Amino acid sequence: MGCRRLIQLATFHMTSTIYRCVIFFGLLLQPLHGGDARADNESGARPEGLPPTFRFIGSYHLNSKLRVERGEMDPVVISPLNYQVFSDGIDLRLYCRVAGEDNYTTYQIYRSDGIGVTRKSGEIDLVAGVQALNTSAEMIRQISVTRNSITMVKMPPRSHRVIITRAIAMNNDDLSSDNR
Repeated sequence: MGCRRLIQLATFHMTSTIYRCVIFFGLLLQPLHGGDARADNESGARPEGLPPTFRFIGSYHLNSKLRVERGEMDPVVISPLNYQVFSDGIDLRLYCRVAGEDNYTTYQIYRSDGIGVTRKSGEIDLVAGVQALNTSAEMIRQISVTRNSITMVKMPPRSHRVIITRAIAMNNDDLSSDNR
């Protein structure tokens, strides 16, 4: 096979891979809960200052928080929090309203080919979702987002403690009763 033909095949393969990624991101960034990507006032207003390239992924309610230290898990007392997730395909923003203000953490997406989820039987399924990372303030934060849940892992610097936070997807009824 000639060098020119190899280059053509490699270019075609790269183009088709890029095309598949564009299609996947397009599907992933559609609203996961059947709502409009703009997030209207009933589902929680679009946060002020959010660039128009960011699309609504979903709303989630804090379910549990655990501290893992020295091989032991301890539940952490939680107050009710609701999160909104937006993404532009490169970054993911996790918004939380505290004291009437929208606060967010930006994560860089490093994996978008799905999340491994364990069934009760022990088998692992791959579901649509993304994983992202944030390393600001010397804290390592990792997040996994699927249509049903968010799992956040925080690792403070110079510590052997890990904090795991879990939030579950809110349905449209939950969104209308949100305290936003």
